Amino acid sequence: MIITLDEAEKIYPNVTQADLDGLEISIRELTNNPFQNRRVRFCNLRFEGEATVIVFDEVEGLRNGDTIQISASKWNNGLYVIKEVAGNTIILDGNPKLFTGNDKEAYLTKVEYPADILAGVRKLLKYDTQMTDKMGLKSKTVSRVSETYFDQNSGETINGYPAAMMSFVDKYRLLKW
Repeated sequence: MIITLDEAEKIYPNVTQADLDGLEISIRELTNNPFQNRRVRFCNLRFEGEATVIVFDEVEGLRNGDTIQISASKWNNGLYVIKEVAGNTIILDGNPKLFTGNDKEAYLTKVEYPADILAGVRKLLKYDTQMTDKMGLKSKTVSRVSETYFDQNSGETINGYPAAMMSFVDKYRLLKW
């Protein structure tokens, strides 16, 4: 999670968790970057219940509220937020609906986003706040005051935002192999 829902609602009151998840996925797809801290990685996992992950190592480097990515699992791949870490047990936030069982191939990695990604997401939320009611409007004249907005065609936008506003992700782009 790049930004919490509570923090995002202070900037843009109408935002939902689904909007924030979509923004996170789009940034990861645009950059082809998983933003993983590979120094905090655990292999050989056990999934118990729908929200519990057991790690067969000592859990270090993870806290409540951290984002993790589960990879190479048969059924439970994805991004999750940690609700609680107790010993070698990790309880996930929300309703992840994990499938139970041992998975020796699966591994869990901490996801960390740089500060400028967070700042860029805040700017996008502010843009949403200011421009939501102006979508589709190119020019507006009231009395002697005229306002003209830029065209929003596919060449000038990325995921519905002006291309210049999405430039904060450029330095994190990785090549696709």
